[in-house]
Amino acid sequence: MKRLLVLLIVLVGGVAAAALAVPTNAANVNGSTISQASLNSDLHAISGSASYQCYLNSQAYLSSSGEQELPPVSGAGKGQDGSGDQPTATSAFVATYLDTEVGHQIVLDVADQRHVTVTPAQLADARTDLSAQISQVMSEILQEPVAQDVRYTCSLTGQPLTGDQVLSTMPSSFVDQQVQFVATASALQEDLAGVGSSPADLEGYFQRHLAEFDTACWTVGVYSSQSDAQAAAAEVAAGTPFSQVAAKATQGGPQTCELLPIIASELPSTAKLASLPTGTVSAPIGVNGSYVLVQITSRTPTAYSKAAPIVAEVVQQAGAKATQAAITAKERHSSVTVDPRYGVWLPEQATVFPPLAPASSDVLNASANEPATASASASASASAPAGATGG
Repeated sequence: MKRLLVLLIVLVGGVAAAALAVPTNAANVNGSTISQASLNSDLHAISGSASYQCYLNSQAYLSSSGEQELPPVSGAGKGQDGSGDQPTATSAFVATYLDTEVGHQIVLDVADQRHVTVTPAQLADARTDLSAQISQVMSEILQEPVAQDVRYTCSLTGQPLTGDQVLSTMPSSFVDQQVQFVATASALQEDLAGVGSSPADLEGYFQRHLAEFDTACWTVGVYSSQSDAQAAAAEVAAGTPFSQVAAKATQGGPQTCELLPIIASELPSTAKLASLPTGTVSAPIGVNGSYVLVQITSRTPTAYSKAAPIVAEVVQQAGAKATQAAITAKERHSSVTVDPRYGVWLPEQATVFPPLAPASSDVLNASANEPATASASASASASAPAGATGG
């Protein structure tokens, strides 16, 4: 698995063929099938949503730091003009989509082996999380060099799409399937953290780690260089209140209050905010080329009702490493078969590889793959003698 929470980062290709010529299943994973019908269903859903495609393109761009992009959705074939025919997609799309689906099924298999189930409340939380993730991706892509490319943003106004807007373009059955996966994967992480995924399990973890979920009020100063941050820290050591020092920083100033894990998530783990004494200014913390000084001015206990979503995130993060290890082990012992027309399963790499292009001698009408002008010219030359006219 490339990532645990892969949220359909690719599209599925459709196959236009007679029913008797197409096998029922595109892939089989440890006895569970991925049907050809489900591939076609996803194709119709995603190919009909420019917004969802922009999200997928943006997610692939951000997750690879701009080094990878998805192949185009549509391949050669009929149906691009809205005639109702089944469109085709590139083999790269088909293989990558199946790779994602195989990975999803392996995650579900691990969850089933550990008897992990999800409740309606967890499904509701997963739906919110999925929408929030999409919103975050669509907001972050506007800060990237591709912000003017509508293939990524779907925006001509500079305003990011929201998760709710994107998901509203998809069939409810498709969204429900993604929500089910997110909920199950999250519950699996909580289980493998050694905590458990029930409300009682999570509240018990909270009660055992109360101070980690304090609501902290903090002041921050952001500096363009380490020497500037050190000079600011020296001012504080000389007696100037940090609130005054931070007000003169490149960014910073007014105090804000938030749950401690949320504050900590914005800084490197090496900052160790949980152990920073109240009223003490931190040492300079390097963040994306800038340097930050932080002072926690107060900490107060947080009610579980307010902290519950953050508790789940903290537990999931604690179980992420063990979950990845369990999935990797499952991949190595999984039985996976793929219809050859969709690709080939490579067990040593745990991935679906696109089918190889046929040799030119195997293509019945090789001219169909030539540029349109060349094909038309060749056809005209073969069918009409020199000087002939139509009539």
